[in-house]
Amino acid sequence: MKKTLCLLLAALLFAATAFAAPQLSSGLISSAKQAVKYLSSGEYERLVTLLPFSDVAPSASEWENFAANYSSLTGAQQDYAVAYWTGSVWKIAVPVQVPDSGTVEVLTLASEDGSTFCGYRYATWSQVEAEYAGCDHVLWDKEYVGGAPTVVAD
Repeated sequence: MKKTLCLLLAALLFAATAFAAPQLSSGLISSAKQAVKYLSSGEYERLVTLLPFSDVAPSASEWENFAANYSSLTGAQQDYAVAYWTGSVWKIAVPVQVPDSGTVEVLTLASEDGSTFCGYRYATWSQVEAEYAGCDHVLWDKEYVGGAPTVVAD
């Protein structure tokens, strides 16, 4: 009985560590935020060299085609970003504008190993919020807190 219990506990410990999220490189979040700037300014060649993809990086023309998905790329923000572990992949979401509504457009990059990207997609802020709501690991580069500050007298 003790051996069985020990084996069961060891298996549970192994399973818990086997599905742990890989360490996320802070450089990926910085790169994702910079990518929004390059995407908004039409510097597609710089995106090719900026973003570390684990496989073949998208070409400048692929980035240009991708940018056509966005309607509000002018004056893109670089303050806010959120990264979340879905259980198999890190997703780094950078809203193009301040994320004050669910319709704000978002560049989302994916990373399986935490140090290189493996994919990218267009999303809206409401889609991103729904995705990270159920995640155990959520990291804000700078968390967006909406609303106006309230002064309370002592």
